[in-house]
Amino acid sequence: MRWQDVYLAGTGVWLPERFAVADAVAQGLVKEPNQNLGYLSVTVEPGSVSAPEMAVRAGRQAVERAGIPTGEYGLHLHAHLWFQGLDWWSSANYVAARTSGSQAVAFAIDQRSLTAIGALQLTAGYLTSGAASSALITTADRFTAPMLDRWNMQRQLIFGDGATAAALTTRPGPARLVATTAFGLNELEGWTRADQEFRDRPGTQWPVPVWERGEYQLSNPDAASDGKLWVESMIRLKDEVLAEAGLAIGDIARAAMPFQHRGDGQAEMHDLVGLTEEQTVWNELGRHTGHIGAGDPFAGLDYLITNRLVSPGDHVLLYGCGVGFNFAAAVFQITDVPSW
Repeated sequence: MRWQDVYLAGTGVWLPERFAVADAVAQGLVKEPNQNLGYLSVTVEPGSVSAPEMAVRAGRQAVERAGIPTGEYGLHLHAHLWFQGLDWWSSANYVAARTSGSQAVAFAIDQRSLTAIGALQLTAGYLTSGAASSALITTADRFTAPMLDRWNMQRQLIFGDGATAAALTTRPGPARLVATTAFGLNELEGWTRADQEFRDRPGTQWPVPVWERGEYQLSNPDAASDGKLWVESMIRLKDEVLAEAGLAIGDIARAAMPFQHRGDGQAEMHDLVGLTEEQTVWNELGRHTGHIGAGDPFAGLDYLITNRLVSPGDHVLLYGCGVGFNFAAAVFQITDVPSW
């Protein structure tokens, strides 16, 4: 979809301290397949800062930068992959009450790593409908043992803790949302379910056997055809969002893509798109934080703007997928580089 009068007003990021991957390898924490992916460190919260509190910190930064009174936010979408500090409660309302205000309609959403970009499309539609003039999206996750093994949950991924936020508005801001696109491929949902039977309560498997489910699927006779379908979908995603934006890949200055890496000189996600690794934020940011759940695209966009690595007129691509599988992408055009 192509958008008119939807703007980025502010971004926010909160990341804890970094834990060197070399130290994790030396301590025997990382399985061999994930030891040489190219990550130098991942962000690990060593204390008691919960995921919702991380979101509050990132959200407040975005709201402050946006300069929009909290009473004007009509929507708050809070994205997460994992546990939000308590069972059976509403983390979205907690975060909204402390950031976008008590009046914002607050929803928690989850489509795995894709949720932030998917939330952009949902929010743009909400703002364009006139239901609100401003909205806040937050993401936050903390991948803690023993329930999760951040180092070995999935091939080509090591997970980092952290939170991000993006304030959107219908008034002019430092970046204009040009276009978004999204589509599903639901027949691939088995890649994170495998042969597991459904259970009647959470917490019955410690750690959650995400790695084992993936290995089971890799042994499936359909694995090769599924992989081909995934590659075709990623290429389709790029083609669709560029067509919506009226751009060619050569018009993209920088990109914020999932902080995922195969390493050892293998083809990476940016190669599918036709971008160089230098156009992404992998070297500057992703290899130092790990995959921060739904937050990678907002963290990348924030890094490009706050470090003044983009200029007015530049187009920035946000691009990714979430297991299940859904695919989504967005294009922003930088209109101003604020002194955040």
